Amino acid sequence: MERSADVVDLMLSTQRTPPNPTALALLATRLPAHALRAGGDLRTEVARALLTGVAAHGIGRLPSPASAAVALLLGHLAHTTGWPVPRGGSGAVAAVVDRQIERLGGRIHTGVRVNSLNDLPTRRLTLLDVSPRELAPIAPLPAGYLRALSRYRYGPGAAKADFLVEGAIPWTDPCLSHAATIHLGGTRGTAQELAHAETATARGLSVRHPYIIVVDPAAADPARAVRGRRPVWAYAHVPHGDPRDPPPTIRAALEAHAPGFTDTVIAERGMSAAQLGAYNANYVGGDIASGAMTLWQTLARPVPRRNPYRTPLPGTWLCSSATPPGPSVHGMCGYYAARAALATWPEADRTVSAHPPEG
Repeated sequence: MERSADVVDLMLSTQRTPPNPTALALLATRLPAHALRAGGDLRTEVARALLTGVAAHGIGRLPSPASAAVALLLGHLAHTTGWPVPRGGSGAVAAVVDRQIERLGGRIHTGVRVNSLNDLPTRRLTLLDVSPRELAPIAPLPAGYLRALSRYRYGPGAAKADFLVEGAIPWTDPCLSHAATIHLGGTRGTAQELAHAETATARGLSVRHPYIIVVDPAAADPARAVRGRRPVWAYAHVPHGDPRDPPPTIRAALEAHAPGFTDTVIAERGMSAAQLGAYNANYVGGDIASGAMTLWQTLARPVPRRNPYRTPLPGTWLCSSATPPGPSVHGMCGYYAARAALATWPEADRTVSAHPPEG
């Protein structure tokens, strides 16, 4: 793990100019094993299944070069900083961003649909946190750039379920009660089962036992459990645009590993992949990665350009998960887009600090 920081810096870079060539060389020696075999060259089936579950966060075919990169990134983070959950819930992240923007003199407007850049007030700089499919209708882009965007592809969807439960999840394995994030898949939980399910899902096929991520925030933040009741949420990987209601499938998977879970459920709600795409237009077909995580689209999202954030429109930049380094809760897409945009401004106009986000 002595090179973990180098690997993470590389994976969370713009992927145009590697920050550390040595890390790139090391990564090149490890990627093939994980790209060719689910779980790579780990010795035990338990270890291979664990790493395959990590790789499946890439939401796509397994094994593959893109999923191998995801496994190495998240694996290194798990062994160093861990996989934290926000204290008080994910809304706390938005609240911090809100306070920072207001401290710098900015204002946030919500509940406003932007159908065209003309809907925005006069501005010198525009950063758009939108999917390529949403960018095209609102911006008068040149035909060549539009053609390049039209080749952008979306991947499988996520179908989410939220539960309010009474007491702790009754896991068969009590060790799981200490984990905030749990991966479920198959009947035996093997690497091959997980890989088969993810590959079939990526091909648009429905599987009986999809890959499911379960999050129990109270395991890491006990304050989330109020008077014995705690939130538990989960999502399953499903075919693109899948319309099926997810709670029954997710509840059945939880019941298989935590008998009696259904009896603890006080309330539940579900959102299919199709509904998720309607709720947030950036999640086309329920694709929460905002674009298929293939090798090509990992390296050339959204279009193959040296500066992927800059659009042909003056002062207009793209800063969504469709730009490097891709999806996840890291803020680096916006950071790099802002850095690139500020670099085009005269020195006297650079009044906003461009330091990387903390935490």
